[in-house]
Amino acid sequence: MSRREQQRLATEQEILRAALRLFGEHGYEATTTKAIAEAAGVAHGTVFLVAPTKEALLVRALERRLREEFAARAANLPTRNIEKQLAHVFDGLFDFYSAQPALSRVFLRAIVFPTEPIAKAMYEVHVAKLSAYLASLFDAAVERGELTRSKTAAANVMAIHVYALVSFLNEDGATRETLGKRFRSGLQSLLDGLR
Repeated sequence: MSRREQQRLATEQEILRAALRLFGEHGYEATTTKAIAEAAGVAHGTVFLVAPTKEALLVRALERRLREEFAARAANLPTRNIEKQLAHVFDGLFDFYSAQPALSRVFLRAIVFPTEPIAKAMYEVHVAKLSAYLASLFDAAVERGELTRSKTAAANVMAIHVYALVSFLNEDGATRETLGKRFRSGLQSLLDGLR
C-alpha cells in the first residue's frame, strides 16, 4: 500500500471514529458534518469523500464498528455448536446496542426506512455480507450433523435479531440481559425446527 493510500485510509478512519463519537455524544440530528470535520481535523469537504451524505456517514460509521465487532468475535468463535456460535457473534452486537440505545435507534431507522438511496445501498451490502457469514455457519453445522437443513436459516436469524433489537429499543427499562434472552429464545425455536 502506498504512503498516499495509507494516509487516505487513516483520514477515513479518523472521520468515521469522530462521526460515531459525536453521534453518540450529541445525537444524530444535532451533529453536523462540519462538527465531524473539526473533530477529525480535516476540511469539511473531506467528510464527503468518505460518505456523500450524513445518513450514509452514519451507516458507514456504524457498519464499520459492527464489522470490527464481528471480526473480533469471529476470531475466537466456538468450533462447534451452532447455538453457541450464533450467541457468541450476536452478543457483541447486543453489547453495542445496549451501550448506545439512542444511536442504535437512529441506525435502525436509517436501515429500515432509509431516506437516501446511497445509505440503503451501503446497508444492503452490509446485510449481504452478514447473511453470507451466517449461512456459512449454518452450512458447517449441517456438515457436522448438528442440523438437518439450513436453507433460509441465516435470514431467519437476521429477523430474530431485528425483532429482539426493536423490542429492546422500544421497551422502557429493558436491559442488556433482556435483549440477550429474547434473542436466544427466538434462536432456540428456530434451531429446534432445523434439528
